[in-house]
Amino acid sequence: MKTKQELKLYFENGDIPKQEDFWAWQDSYWHKDEKLDKNLLNLPAYEEFVYSLTDNTEVIGLGRRITFPEGTKIIGGFSFIAAGKNHIVNVTFPSTLEKIKSSAFFLQYLTGSLKIPGSCKIIEANAFLSSSINLSELILENGIQTIGVSAFQFGSSKDLNVLYIPDSVNSVGENAFAIPSLQTVSAKAGLDLSKAGIPATATITYR
Repeated sequence: MKTKQELKLYFENGDIPKQEDFWAWQDSYWHKDEKLDKNLLNLPAYEEFVYSLTDNTEVIGLGRRITFPEGTKIIGGFSFIAAGKNHIVNVTFPSTLEKIKSSAFFLQYLTGSLKIPGSCKIIEANAFLSSSINLSELILENGIQTIGVSAFQFGSSKDLNVLYIPDSVNSVGENAFAIPSLQTVSAKAGLDLSKAGIPATATITYR
């Protein structure tokens, strides 16, 4: 797509713009009826208010939505640990991700949907450990192999009811899925979930 400066050159005094020039000018803008694809926009992380898990009228801080760029392979431990009243409420991972290190998203306020791509082979201990996370959906893509101790221990989870553990997973650490709201869990036959922290009231189906 041409820049504004390039487009201006087509419409200087005395110029006779061609049909292609008008098309290039029109294509450089979004029409109000077009649905924007956020993946095509180079936007910085933006902030929104974070509300108390027990009182939706109480603002307790600010949260950020973060999209990691393609090419990122490792997200380091403690890199995004909560500090004060600044938290992460939503995160999007690239298809190139290979590892999420220990405690990378410790004590965050993640909400909505969280998807871990299959390229990510290892999710280390406490990667998403938090008593403030309340996801509605956790998507673990096929390809993930190791899920560490307390990796997805969500102490106050209310909305996450279903969990699908892909066939590629061969190791699940203690309390890796200590999610009190879980109702149904699906996993491959033979996968040891005896210490995974899945509530006793949840139904585990082995494939």
